[in-house]
Amino acid sequence: MRSLIVILTCVFVSACADRISAPIQPEAMSSTNTRQIFVVTNRKRNEDGYLAATRNSEMTFLDTTVSIPPNHVTGDAPQFHARPDPQKHFVIAKETLIPTLPDFARAVSGSLSGTRRQDREVTVFVHGFYNTYQDSLFRIAQLQNDFDMPGTVVNFGWTSAGSPLGYAHDRESALYSRDDLERTLRALTKSKSDRLLLVGHSLGTFLITETLRQIELKEPGWTARNIGALALISPDMPVDLFLRNLEPVKSLPKSTVILTSTEDNALRLSSRINRSSQRLGQLTNPDVLADLPVIVFDVSEFSESNSSNHMTFAESPALISLLRDARNFEELLAPDDPNFLLRQAERVRVSNEAIAIQVSGPSGGS
Repeated sequence: MRSLIVILTCVFVSACADRISAPIQPEAMSSTNTRQIFVVTNRKRNEDGYLAATRNSEMTFLDTTVSIPPNHVTGDAPQFHARPDPQKHFVIAKETLIPTLPDFARAVSGSLSGTRRQDREVTVFVHGFYNTYQDSLFRIAQLQNDFDMPGTVVNFGWTSAGSPLGYAHDRESALYSRDDLERTLRALTKSKSDRLLLVGHSLGTFLITETLRQIELKEPGWTARNIGALALISPDMPVDLFLRNLEPVKSLPKSTVILTSTEDNALRLSSRINRSSQRLGQLTNPDVLADLPVIVFDVSEFSESNSSNHMTFAESPALISLLRDARNFEELLAPDDPNFLLRQAERVRVSNEAIAIQVSGPSGGS
């Protein structure tokens, strides 16, 4: 019954809201809070000119500026509208088309000019299931704002249907997007960044591991040489598939973390749909990952009773505050020096190379 309620809620929300239309409003450039987001997407534009849910054989490259409303509160999900008000909504203030992937990589490099060396990093965000283009764009703008992320952010917008009934479509789109993500990552390794950070959420983590697998089959060791940190957040895939995908990966990035929660209702539903006992994002016991140098970071205690808890990392002000205290992303993720997380930990379990850390929630844990 609870799963049915979750599905019906998603259906009614998507029926009432236009999550495709996002007009550009140049006047929003005068906002006091704007964020530059680079975009790679394989979505086709619809008849109204918006990036929609049809797959494209060609990639589109964009340099966008997103305006964040002055009333935005840390952890609040982005609000947007087909007729946006910059005082209330996230808004696309500017969008510049970049002709080619090499031009895109040069533009990303240019955005790092003048930044401090420790901030010279590029974070590639790969969204999950049930995302429109606007969902993913405004979400990464919210994350960049709320976490005060350094460096440059790239939104890899693969062709999710943005529909609660589009799970099969989204899995196919993730597979369709492997070559595009590979080309993007290879191009960005040629940028002037000191670190390339790869962050995936939900079904986006499936796309990431599929892509790294195919790269490693062609060029063993590429991942460890080129990806500075890897974060898999609420990963929506079975544990055995995750392990199979990593078999060709000779060495993971030195900073690799998996954010999990036993209270993730979306992953509970995915487990039922896929007839799997447990998704990777529900894992708390590190034994099954014992041969991998990873941190399993359990955020179950930050869950809310009125939430799906699939976006806890982005919508819990207490968790955002905790993670933002790390000096940088690599300090947070470094498995060979987990002191930052250990200071916050309620429980730590070590299984060979894997470390599982459970962090106390706002109430201090049970």
